[in-house]
Amino acid sequence: MSFVVLPMRKNKIDYRRLNKLIEEGHIIKQLTFNIYDDNMRNAAISLFRLLNDYDDNDFMKLREWAIENVNTHMFDYVWRLINLYKNDITIKEQEPPFVTKPNYFINTETIRKALQLKLKDGQFSSLEGKVNQYFKINDNIAINTNYSGWNLPSNGCEEQLDYFREDIALNSYNYGVHFMHPFWMSNDELDVFNGRHAEHYYYIHQQLLARYNLEKQHLKEKNVSMTPNCVSDYNPYLTYDNGLPFPIRSSVLGDWNDNQARIKSIDIAIKECISRGVIFMENGTKISMTEDNYVDLLTKLIRANFDGVRNAKMIKSVFGYGGNGYTIEGYNPAPSLLHHPETSLRDPIYWYLIQFLLNYFTEYSTSLKPFDLSPHLTTEFKIIESDFTKITTYFDYYQVNINKAIEDEQFNYKGTPLTFTARQKRLKHLPFTLNFTVESKTTRNSIVRLFLGPPCSEANCWNQSHRFFELDSFMYGLVEGINIISWSPETSPRFSFDDYFNLELKTTKKNKFNLFKFPENMLIPRGSENGMHLTLFIMITPADNISQTDFIVDRIMYRHFSNEVDTKPLGFPFHRKVNFPEGADYNNCNFFNITIFHKKGTVDNSGFFSPHLY
Repeated sequence: MSFVVLPMRKNKIDYRRLNKLIEEGHIIKQLTFNIYDDNMRNAAISLFRLLNDYDDNDFMKLREWAIENVNTHMFDYVWRLINLYKNDITIKEQEPPFVTKPNYFINTETIRKALQLKLKDGQFSSLEGKVNQYFKINDNIAINTNYSGWNLPSNGCEEQLDYFREDIALNSYNYGVHFMHPFWMSNDELDVFNGRHAEHYYYIHQQLLARYNLEKQHLKEKNVSMTPNCVSDYNPYLTYDNGLPFPIRSSVLGDWNDNQARIKSIDIAIKECISRGVIFMENGTKISMTEDNYVDLLTKLIRANFDGVRNAKMIKSVFGYGGNGYTIEGYNPAPSLLHHPETSLRDPIYWYLIQFLLNYFTEYSTSLKPFDLSPHLTTEFKIIESDFTKITTYFDYYQVNINKAIEDEQFNYKGTPLTFTARQKRLKHLPFTLNFTVESKTTRNSIVRLFLGPPCSEANCWNQSHRFFELDSFMYGLVEGINIISWSPETSPRFSFDDYFNLELKTTKKNKFNLFKFPENMLIPRGSENGMHLTLFIMITPADNISQTDFIVDRIMYRHFSNEVDTKPLGFPFHRKVNFPEGADYNNCNFFNITIFHKKGTVDNSGFFSPHLY
């Protein structure tokens, strides 16, 4: 294979490196792309940097060559990076990863059924359709699809949350998180794109875990027993393009070895920094941690050590394969779930790894004095009353186009043009609105923050700051006198919507899918038939001296990187334990009891869908 002839310009290193990797055969289409494979990662990075360097005709020539010659998943990875980081070109919207590589999201048995049906030109008997759970409407064949482990007995290890961990939109979002914070991109380079990237990296994982814990609340209310700290073997039920299954992750790590010792040594070193309250930089500079900089410094320390190139691939292998043995160096045609950001959330062990890293921040923050909230309490804004429409969750059918999992670039089967879909049950919620009547003493811009947390009394809520999930934060122009603030997720720019790609619907909606935004369908935790009790928090504070136009410019500058609305810490006022002054005179924040209902669907007599998906 010959590399496209283009001027090297200033980027000679990447040009030559990519040429060498091409000659060695590391970019061919038949390989399983793995960003933790050294050769593949270096090829992807070089291609990304070259595309980022070129413009106009050279850019298009390189793109066309890459589409024709580069590994399909590698190019998809690079093109999503370009979409995010290249500012001087308008790039067409990309399909979600669950459409471009559905076998990374959809169970193997569904993909296999689709392939068998394709080979039979979509012909099947009614009995066959009933047994195999598929049906045909016009040129669309829908295959009922469950989640991993659906045919196995319960093991008490949170398998009833499979619909959450394996949701196609949530895992796509985690793919977007990876692009915003690539492990191979240095802290210094990311600082150029977003000065608060480290804080964002920490907060986005803290919020993922807070949301996951809220999802467990309905099981607690039903007294469903879940074994604490239970990590059983995990079978992904996924298959690679080459036919190999994603490896089963063993619950046992195996005998103590050098890699586990290295992980432990990093853990000890970080805890030593926390204990001393100082961090030594690579150049020998000593920086003291404070309440203002510890999130930034600890995040960068963690990224440099646990998420650096060498250690990241080692950790993915140790925990991704478990005691089944693992390969760290060299090409692996079937790497683990953890080697792909878009599949990592499926495995319960990944959530334990998130908790493990967040514990460092908790450990340091306990040495700090509680955050003094009194400067942010005011009588300038008074929350007079609230009115919430009923909030109801339910499981809805979603049909994903899985044709790209059964197509072969080298062989186009000339049969009937059929669309094959995986028909899953996914968590959704009915439209709802939160209304607040607010009296303002002045006309001015304000910042409104909304959080959802576990059931708690006001005094106890402040002690559970890490369990509150941010629904939204936005600027709102208050006028002197009475104001009605109405909020609903459908009108918020904070979320991603994937209805456009649901073939179950006959929709004319616009495409509002965004890889870098939290999926709207996963916003509200599953409720219960009798109503699950949670806590809603609202706080209204004066806006910084910055205009709405400046915020818009800021958002464009950072593309998708930043969701901050002012200079306060992300997650304020739940970013730390709070010292709430007793007897304080304030009207601008409040906790509300809120109830989440769940509308139970009709039980499928076939027994194919798991009982908890109703």
